[in-house]
Amino acid sequence: MALKTPILDTVNSPADLKNLPLDRLRTLADEVRAETIDAVSVTGGHLGAGLGVVDSAGVTRLHDVSFTVRAGEIVGLAGVSGNGQSELLEVLAGLRAPTTGTVRLGDMEIAPDRPSNGAAVRAAGVGHVPEDRHAMGMVMDFDAKESAILGHHMDDRYNAGVLTDPGAIEEACRAKMEGFDVRPPDPSLKSSLFSGGNQQKLVLARELDGDPKILLVGQPTRGVDIGAIEFIHRQLVAMRDAGAAILLVSVELDEIMGLSDRILVMCGGALVGELPADEADERTLGLMMANVPLSEIRTQGRTQGDPA
Repeated sequence: MALKTPILDTVNSPADLKNLPLDRLRTLADEVRAETIDAVSVTGGHLGAGLGVVDSAGVTRLHDVSFTVRAGEIVGLAGVSGNGQSELLEVLAGLRAPTTGTVRLGDMEIAPDRPSNGAAVRAAGVGHVPEDRHAMGMVMDFDAKESAILGHHMDDRYNAGVLTDPGAIEEACRAKMEGFDVRPPDPSLKSSLFSGGNQQKLVLARELDGDPKILLVGQPTRGVDIGAIEFIHRQLVAMRDAGAAILLVSVELDEIMGLSDRILVMCGGALVGELPADEADERTLGLMMANVPLSEIRTQGRTQGDPA
């Protein structure tokens, strides 16, 4: 991707860049970042347009959900559990076909007549940390090294001809454990014998392996100890800073407000509204989660002398 910005167009050599005044360098950095985000959001970001899901019992789980997630940002999705967040993640991850609407993942488009699957979505550059690591993120009876390649077991690096390569699988798991401080660092230990925090770190290590362009994260710190929470948060921020587009689903409002650049709120399977993270507080988000429009909340705040 060739970047073009007003200042960059005047730079013809490293010497030109070195001689730029500090204020021009800062402006150049802002221009490059904006250009990069604009370019990647077209080819590597998430776009959900009019998404709807009706389950097998005829119950509407998602209704007309439209949103974007751009490169280099974390978009938090707040809401009381059971208001469509799980179904939305499943659609975006290719695990459930939408009933209406479309999802764009780079050059891939998912629609009711063009369903996808987890493998194709991963191939499009998407990582998925599911909400329930026990049911969807790991197999509890598997060794850690086996859980560490779930969904990635067809990668060439884990195979030798028609058979898997046990040595390569174990070596890769050790590297993940070392990089993400998984304890004990034993690839042969059953997945069920690790603490919740270490299980989650292993799932995160697997999904971040390969630097996904898009990361779907569901309840990343549910049932996790304080030390692991801090580690997981640092990894998500680092991925954002490296240019990934991250959708964060959490019922923890402190987590949503602390990590997000923008916040979406869901209620009853629909989006209630959106606001910048620096304008969010627990009162505002709580009212939105109860299906109170943001405009009404702001009107009430001005009436009561509250800047919200």
